[in-house]
Amino acid sequence: MKKKIVTLSSLVMGLTPVVALAQVAFTGSSSQCATGPTTFFTILCKIGQILNSVVPVLIALGVVYFVWGVITYVIASDEEAKKAGRDRMIFGIIGLAVIVAVWGLVSVLTRTFGVNNSETFTIPTVPVVIPGQ
Repeated sequence: MKKKIVTLSSLVMGLTPVVALAQVAFTGSSSQCATGPTTFFTILCKIGQILNSVVPVLIALGVVYFVWGVITYVIASDEEAKKAGRDRMIFGIIGLAVIVAVWGLVSVLTRTFGVNNSETFTIPTVPVVIPGQ
């Protein structure tokens, strides 16, 4: 069992820098994805927007589940309760790794295919004419 935990934690810690570099901050609204006929790019953009709004909640739930396992493990007096706490901690770490990996995968795909969540446009202006000059 210890070998599995060590292998899993080293895998997660080894991939963490790669996943962290793949994250993209989304600062726009949901109307920034291309509209019109459904293409792969619009689907990918919509999935990215959904994940960017759901992933922080899932990460918070994963951390809470992990902490619940730690508390259960520390407080428990019998072996069965300690095993349940240890299992919660392991499943919490696995869940967090899966959530971050999927989030990073969508970000990598978004960057690879050039899907941009922002639009640039020029704002029309009216030239100001000052009389006498």
